[in-house]
Parts: sequence; C-alpha cells; structure tokens
Amino acid sequence: MKAIKLTGLALLLSIVGTAQDSFVSGSSYQQTEKSQTKRINFYVVNKPRTLDLYSRLVIVRAKHRAANRREKFIVIIASSTNEVKRKIIEKLEERNAMIGSLWFDSHGHYKNGYSSFIIGDEEFSYKTIRDTNVTRNLQALAPYCDTRTRVAMGSCYSGATYEKPAHNGKPATRMNGDSLVIGLANVLPGATIFGTEGWVMTKPGIFSTHGYALAGYPIQKRFKDEVYKPVWEHMGIWHSYSTETGIFTTENTLSLTHMGTIHVKSQSYLDKSKYQKRQQKHLKKLKPGLWKV
Repeated sequence: MKAIKLTGLALLLSIVGTAQDSFVSGSSYQQTEKSQTKRINFYVVNKPRTLDLYSRLVIVRAKHRAANRREKFIVIIASSTNEVKRKIIEKLEERNAMIGSLWFDSHGHYKNGYSSFIIGDEEFSYKTIRDTNVTRNLQALAPYCDTRTRVAMGSCYSGATYEKPAHNGKPATRMNGDSLVIGLANVLPGATIFGTEGWVMTKPGIFSTHGYALAGYPIQKRFKDEVYKPVWEHMGIWHSYSTETGIFTTENTLSLTHMGTIHVKSQSYLDKSKYQKRQQKHLKKLKPGLWKV
C-alpha cells in the first residue's frame, strides 16, 4: 500500500470530517463492545430500469450467493437512499448487528468528467458529498459503522485522481475521486472507504477471491477512444481512506468473497504480466473519434 499526501479539496474534506468522529466513536468501551458484535455484509443494487439487463444480471448473481447466507449477507435492491437506509437499519436492528462490508453497485459516468456513484436518482460526487441535505440518509448508517466496516463504491472511476482529457471541444477536467472517497469517509466516520481509478467489471466469479472478476476492461468500441487513456493506465487500482488514519492510500485490486466481504487482493490486476501485456496492446491501438459524446 502507498500513502498519498493530501492536497486541496481532499485535504479540506479530511479536516471537515474530524468533528464527526466523536458522534460515532464514543468511548473505548463502546468500541470494544461493537467489535464483538455480529457483522452483516450488504450488496446494494439500484432497482433496474425496464431494459437494464446489466443490473438484472448482477441482482441474479448476488441473490444466488446470498440465498443460503441470509444471516451474514443481504442484497438490497433500492431506488433511493431512503430505501437503502430503511432496509439496512431494519436488518441490523433486527439482529443487533453492525455493518461488516457495504458494496454500492452503481454506474460511473465518464462523460461527466468527475467521479460519482448513484443510488436511484441521487448522485454523489465531490460536488455533493459535503451537503448534509444530500447525504442525510447515508449519515443515518454512521452509528452502524466502525473501524471494522469496509465500504466500496462499486462504480467505474469512483476513486479516479487523474484528469479526463479534453474531448470534442470540452476542456480537460480533474475527476476528483479522492475528494469523493474522503467525503464519504466523513459521512461514515471510522469506516474504510474504497474507490477505484478504473473500470468495475462483473465477470463470472465476482463473489470469489481467486480471480480478477471485478477488474479489467469493457469491449465496446467507444472505450478504445484515446480519451480513455487514463483509465487504461489505471486499471485495477483502488484507493482507500478512513477518518481513523487520515491517510489516502493506494490499494491492490478488490474482490468480494462468497459472503460479500470486501477483500483486498495480495496482487493488483496490473501486477500480472499477462494483464500488463493486454494493457499495452490496447494503449497502442487507442485512437480519436470513436466516442462521439
């Protein structure tokens, strides 16, 4: 893991979040007590649109894995953060449990020029993550998070720190994924928050730590446009941040266990020579004009 020095907006978000620590942390006795509590893992999926086959496939896979593990792994299908809050808290209170891992399955939108994840019609980015009116439902989950809680924004580019290059007359823009990661950590103090520089895939085996089912690249023609060069260069790279450490850290590629636990692999995707070769092959073939947006 590599620690990264915080600058600008990311540093400001880190400072702002300090005041929230006492709200969740409480006494050392309370923290010890929480560490011995039951843990439930949650996989949150947006309620699919009529023709959204991607989301429907993800739901089928997640539900299949959680079917025989209802005490420890729960799939939440929701169309708003209010629904997410209500369903998660209901399960936690029912079982007197804390959040173990929380994965937000979402789409990232590179065309916007900034990192984000979406629940229903609610978008969270560096622009909104400090707005308590926007994050109030997520903040309601804070009492159920502690230093053993891991939260991942499973959307493409959610932790991107590079610039999206100028494209089709639009200027280059910084993605500000570090500010989003840190901002969400301030919403959920104590928890470790993860965001990625690259694409989040849902290949067969996404609930297994053996391969790299969550890493890699999409095959559609538009992703071979040169505007995507920074994404190709950062495949499988994740970042994390917790208010406990105050350090923005580069992580290896994530995976999910069969129980829905967020797991950091011992090697990153691009540490493998076969994936490096594929990456270099695609980088050499990138060209302009393939993505019309």
